[in-house]
Amino acid sequence: MKKKIALLSSVAMALVLTAGSPAVMAEEQWATSLCEYTKADDKNRIRKLLSDNKINVRKIYDKVQCNGDSLIKFAMRSDAYEVGSFYVKQMPAKALVAEDLEAWANSNNLGQSSLINDIKARIGQD
Repeated sequence: MKKKIALLSSVAMALVLTAGSPAVMAEEQWATSLCEYTKADDKNRIRKLLSDNKINVRKIYDKVQCNGDSLIKFAMRSDAYEVGSFYVKQMPAKALVAEDLEAWANSNNLGQSSLINDIKARIGQD
């Protein structure tokens, strides 16, 4: 009986260690949702997702990437003006300057994006 209990507890422990923690799985899930909602330009769903999960854009901006791009870059590529504008408003101007979004947009043929004007206004270059 003791061997059976020991074996079961070993198997249970192995399952706990190999299956990602619920927090990590939840983080991946909302990060994926954030990318999907950005591509769909659905600001309301993004706001709800952030609110429901008590997430602040400033705190997760550097950690979340969609197709290898930051959230604002992905919004530009997806022509998601409403969501991109929301991200720009949530980020500190210093972070936007550091990312050099205007130069990136120009080098990727996105220099005419409406978000560039919002970024310039946010960092004080309008």
